[in-house]
Amino acid sequence: MKAAKIFKQYIWLTDTIRRAGRITLNEINERWVQTDMSGGLPMSRTTFNRHRVAIEDMFDLCIGCYESGRNSCYYIENEEVLENDNLQHWMLDSLTVGNLLMESTSLRDRIVLEQIPAGKQFLSPIIDSMKQSRKLVLTYCKFGQEPYTISVDPYGIKVFKHRWYMVAKNEKRSTPSIYALDRVVSVEETDERFELPEDFDTECFFKDYYGVLCNTGDKAERIVIRAYPPFTYYLRTLPLHHSQKELVSTPEYADFELFLHPTFDFLQELFSQMNEVEVLEPEFLRTEVKGRLARMMARYE
Repeated sequence: MKAAKIFKQYIWLTDTIRRAGRITLNEINERWVQTDMSGGLPMSRTTFNRHRVAIEDMFDLCIGCYESGRNSCYYIENEEVLENDNLQHWMLDSLTVGNLLMESTSLRDRIVLEQIPAGKQFLSPIIDSMKQSRKLVLTYCKFGQEPYTISVDPYGIKVFKHRWYMVAKNEKRSTPSIYALDRVVSVEETDERFELPEDFDTECFFKDYYGVLCNTGDKAERIVIRAYPPFTYYLRTLPLHHSQKELVSTPEYADFELFLHPTFDFLQELFSQMNEVEVLEPEFLRTEVKGRLARMMARYE
């Protein structure tokens, strides 16, 4: 059996057990025979146990077993691995979705996907350079400017709103810069090495920011916003930031507290829902929003 087919089976089995919580092999097979991968044949216990071992080796996920009457029930024994590892969680979810779509080719005219802009071709050399701690020569073009070439130390990468970004240090700045991969013209790998600071962590670098606009000169602020229905429901299901907490809830509105830098991309997100959200604190941010709204209204006079 080809390795790619076996890998798809690992993904399918992991997702099936995760979604079920606890499930017997018979119940697994009821779902398995409905997939194109099965060829209409059930998964043998030998194959299932072989897949259990492979899944633990590959994803660090242990499929546990407990006896329930005559049947053995299976479950993910250490799901906290996914809760504590964002990359592992994202990777497994992405592979699961990809697997589902591959199994749904007959529905291709009923599934619409959003394309990620150009830049994916640079991920491979960037990640290779990150692994080997080697500098990159980057040709980059900001909007409305001429391309320029610069040597950078690739620290990390992040995906935000369907775009890939690289966090990298260059010789002109004392702090890391952010480069959007869809604005990269070319990447050249070098043999020159760099040393990643021991205390650098990409997730921590962004933790006090909404997105990818980072101004290390500012400090994170306590921000309180008031949301009005139906936006309140969206904020509860899809928080703006990991620090978000609901302070007050009424039928008319709900107040949310966040701790982050009030950067331009955060304000853009608020303005996209401005008819359903109000900035309460801090006062300087409320004043800034009022000023932006006044300038916006002036364009329509």
